[in-house]
Amino acid sequence: MKKFIPLLSLFLFASISLMASEVIGDKDIPADVAQLSASLKQHYAPDKRVALFDVAYSFSGKKVMLRGVTTSPEAKAELLKGLAKANYEVMDCLKVLPDEAELKNLTYGIVNLSVCNLRVDPDFSAEMTTQGLMGMPVRVLQHDGWYRIQTPDNYIAWVHRDGIHMVTKDELHAWNTAEKIIVTSHYSFVYSKPDTHSQSISDVVAGDRLKWEGTKGTFYKVGYPDGRTGYILKSVSMPEDKWRAGLKQDAASIIATARTLIGVPYLWAGTSSKGLDCSGFMRTILFMHDIIIPRDASQQAYTGKHIDIAPDFSNLEPGDLIFFGRKATADRKERVVHVGMYIGNKRFIHSQGRVHISSFDPADELFDEYNLGRLLFAARVLPYINEEAPLNTTLTNPYYKW
Repeated sequence: MKKFIPLLSLFLFASISLMASEVIGDKDIPADVAQLSASLKQHYAPDKRVALFDVAYSFSGKKVMLRGVTTSPEAKAELLKGLAKANYEVMDCLKVLPDEAELKNLTYGIVNLSVCNLRVDPDFSAEMTTQGLMGMPVRVLQHDGWYRIQTPDNYIAWVHRDGIHMVTKDELHAWNTAEKIIVTSHYSFVYSKPDTHSQSISDVVAGDRLKWEGTKGTFYKVGYPDGRTGYILKSVSMPEDKWRAGLKQDAASIIATARTLIGVPYLWAGTSSKGLDCSGFMRTILFMHDIIIPRDASQQAYTGKHIDIAPDFSNLEPGDLIFFGRKATADRKERVVHVGMYIGNKRFIHSQGRVHISSFDPADELFDEYNLGRLLFAARVLPYINEEAPLNTTLTNPYYKW
């Protein structure tokens, strides 16, 4: 009987709350709660791409049911404290992610496909928002048939269960510390035997990481996150230590890499040599030089040192990121919608339709009047990011250190 009474109370509370109107917009939330919620969201999750504070409220007088998810335990604690102070009786069903009870401590994963598509919702028909590369460590936040994950650039999205291999923290540490083979070719295959005529295990793209299991002739034996093994040609890959020893992070080297992708088609949310959107192109060419930057153009725009571009472009340097979009007015901030990389002589390389080079010079055969008309500003990531801020690489990023 002692157990029955609390359960009955819980059922009655839930019934009353659900009979109350479902709160969809802020206009239905009491002003004090709306103000508290908005303040917490602005402080703890101003950018939903990298942090979540998605709270649904159901009210019945001074009783309120909380549902939804947040990635900030601090935000939830302050919300509960604020509601209690305002004399609300709270039924708390708000989840803090990662939901360790639901995931049974498998709160980490490793991308298990050459290129893994990540989406805004857990459905194949949902918009693709970014991609992950083979061997990339991720944080698993939630399971709903699909997995909601967070990538090393902190981007949050949903992935089908075939896209990642779930692991414990200890298993992820073992993967991160194992010797790796880095794929250096834009496109190749792993084979079942050290023979290019044998059955392929999977395709691979530049930036993929596989475990180094041994060497046989002109092949490396490699292991996948899920335990599969195969063989990859030495000519299209390299041991990570050797790759890192020869790594160059100067503008000339990065621009040379960018040029090797000329002609690759534009793909919304693409971040691999199979297809690239504008910001994915910037992220990919820098990642191939072991530099991790934010995912989207509107995030990249505030990385590094801001540069107001001179009319003759004389204050730009090769390697600067240049941004395009809607110019600021007295009433609103600029809106960044496109990014490219300056390569000198008033030219820039970008992904728009396909990866190609354009020019700001009307006398140049590659003149791009459209993008000149929406030019906003630039950001110096190289070498500024080395001088003024810690360089985010696979050696320093916490996802690769867990």
